[in-house]
Parts: sequence; C-alpha cells; structure tokens
Amino acid sequence: MTSKNIPHIKQFLVAGRALPSRDEACPKIFQMTVFAPNYVVAKQRFWRVMRMQNKIKRTNGQTLKVEYIPDKDTLTVKNYSILARFICRTGVMNVTKEFRDTTLAGAVSKMYLEMSGRHHIKYNNIDIVGTTVLKPNQIRSEAVKQFVKKGVKFPLMNRRPKRDHKYKTPFSYSRPRSYRPTVV
Repeated sequence: MTSKNIPHIKQFLVAGRALPSRDEACPKIFQMTVFAPNYVVAKQRFWRVMRMQNKIKRTNGQTLKVEYIPDKDTLTVKNYSILARFICRTGVMNVTKEFRDTTLAGAVSKMYLEMSGRHHIKYNNIDIVGTTVLKPNQIRSEAVKQFVKKGVKFPLMNRRPKRDHKYKTPFSYSRPRSYRPTVV
C-alpha cells in the first residue's frame, strides 16, 4: 500500500464501441468497470478486454467515456469477495479472494499486492471478473473470519510515554524505549 493507507488502485467506468461503418451505422456500446491507478491505464485495460472478448481493437474503436467512481461509504468496514482470473506458468486460473476493507478499491489493491507477493503474478496478468460485498455468515476465509467477531481487541504496541515538560530537552541522551519489561 502507499503512504497513509490510500489505495493506489481506483475504480473507473469505461465505455467504448467500434467505429461506425457502412454496415453498422450505430455499433453496440460496451461498458465495463475497471480497476486501475489512473484513467490512461483504465482505457488500456478496457481495450485489452475488448480485443480478447469482442474482437474490437483500439484502432478500430472509440472511447466514449472514462469516469472515476468514488466509493460511497468509506467509514464502515466491509467484507469483499473478489473473483479474479490470472495467467500463470501453468495456464489460466480462476481464484476467489476475500478481504476486509473500507473501500472496494482498497480491497482490490490488497488483492493485487497479495497475488504479486504470494503467487508472483504481475498486475497486467490479473483480470477482475467480479466483486461482491459479503455478509458475515458468507465468509469462508479464516483470515477474514477472525475479525468479524464482536469484541475484537488489539494490543496497543509501541507506546511511548510523553516526557514531563520540566524534563524536556531539545536533545536526548538515549533513544526512547517503547518496551519496558515489568519487574515482578
């Protein structure tokens, strides 16, 4: 993840069609949700899928709309399931991953980082097929299940007590210790 927990992936809505011709004056419009770092990469990923699925190349097509979709509710934590298709050494594989995040873009960003870290899959080789928001009883992953329970507590690690004002100096003689063992 990038600094300050801002996901580096954003959600875009891209629409495009084939160029009008004599045979087809008003070609069919295709619309797709794409996850990408910026709108240029979003267009590139859209035309890649169009070339594979609909046999329409960018040179013979028009981009009608590229629109950034902001997440609506970023204050509540939700459980996301992401269905992805990726190309690896043994062929094409489908995988479902579950993540807990406040935004869909953040969950997708986590998925890209996990796939590159655990499976050495590059960003360009991953296609997101679908995303869903899961209810707590639909979760399968143990890593996500452990945080759904009520009353989950986290230890407060690395706490540094503030120094009293009268003892405060601009330069300290030793490094601050965050861990002080208790003597029994």
